[in-house]
Amino acid sequence: MKRITLFVSILAFVLFSISCNNQGNKKEVVQAINTSNVNVYYFHFTRRCATCLAVEENARKAIEALYPNEVKAGEYSFTSLNLDETSTKGIADNLGVGGQTMMVVRGDKKLNITSAVWMAAHDPDKMKSEIKSGIDKVLF
Repeated sequence: MKRITLFVSILAFVLFSISCNNQGNKKEVVQAINTSNVNVYYFHFTRRCATCLAVEENARKAIEALYPNEVKAGEYSFTSLNLDETSTKGIADNLGVGGQTMMVVRGDKKLNITSAVWMAAHDPDKMKSEIKSGIDKVLF
């Protein structure tokens, strides 16, 4: 009886180990970061609350309102990336992001503005000011 219990335990452990290590042939899409452009990245998970959705919407509108010519020319961008999708893993790892984050990036300069933006989640004017401040910091 002890032998059967030991055998089943070892078999269960081996099967569990194999299933945890099975990565498959997943392709990662690594997005190149342009060094001269200003990119505002909003990293989130699939399940989001009303505040998280408001942050994304207000941030996108703020960037488009503050920098319409730059957005149109492709010099400034706002990108929302779902951390639950494997295709975003490359850029998240590259920027050192592991959770919900809003980050302003220009070349090797990066600024995490998550706290400031969440404090202004339901105040679009304050959020616009925080985003502008973050962009100004990576520009100069």
